Amino acid sequence: MENLDFVAVDFETSNNDMMACQIGIVVVRNGVFVEKRSILIQPPNNEYTPSTIKVHGITPDMTRYCLTFKDVWKDIEYYFREDKIVAHNAIFDESVLKKNLEVYGIKPKKIGEFECTYNIFGASLDSLCSEYGIPCDNHHDALFDAECCARLYLIHLKGGRQLSDEKSDWEKGYHAKITGDLLKKDLSNADPDNPFYDKKVVITGVFENFERIALAEVLKDLGADIDTSVSKRTNIVVAGYGFGPKKMEKVAKLKEEGIDIRVVLEDKLIKMISPYVDIE
Repeated sequence: MENLDFVAVDFETSNNDMMACQIGIVVVRNGVFVEKRSILIQPPNNEYTPSTIKVHGITPDMTRYCLTFKDVWKDIEYYFREDKIVAHNAIFDESVLKKNLEVYGIKPKKIGEFECTYNIFGASLDSLCSEYGIPCDNHHDALFDAECCARLYLIHLKGGRQLSDEKSDWEKGYHAKITGDLLKKDLSNADPDNPFYDKKVVITGVFENFERIALAEVLKDLGADIDTSVSKRTNIVVAGYGFGPKKMEKVAKLKEEGIDIRVVLEDKLIKMISPYVDIE
């Protein structure tokens, strides 16, 4: 069996000049996903075309306060020094990388060799996900696409077989929908001093330390009023990696309207709930 160490990447772009607005990165070691990152990037002048927004749902409001590629590169360069970088339709992602490096005058010390899962399988990402039973309901989110690409590449390296541990994350419920009683507020046993008490909370994305249903249960026990969509009534959006771009766009618009709405990422979430919940 071939070496199962590689990095899968995916870029989303803001315009026809191939300026990056999001990158997804998945690090695989010995066939195991060990790191996943999703980073929004402010393109030059924060300019977008309607056609690209229609594809991925990322808007200027969502990247207005994000770092440019030049600053993001300082944080991600080492991923691209890997010997093997995998992407679906890699000629596109490699071109986006080179164009952004050129625009910002960056001369990297090393860029690893790109391999293309489109060339390997000869089909689109969504059709391959359907064929191999990989959920692909958030296509064109950069991290989500990088994850799907990584899974496909593992299938290729293992001779076309999808082993049970390759899809265990999905089966465990990391993408499970929150329904039923979890959407019914219950303050009867909750500590009113915790930051989620009687707050309207929306959960989006995937979390390293929680399955989605388990996280919803924790927050409900803290008195959170959990909802599935962002609105003017939302107080807190708990966001994991691969969060829904449309939800975050709605958050940005509500903030502009003066709505007091807060986005909490997983590391901050853990700090907020740890005094009230044993998360070990």
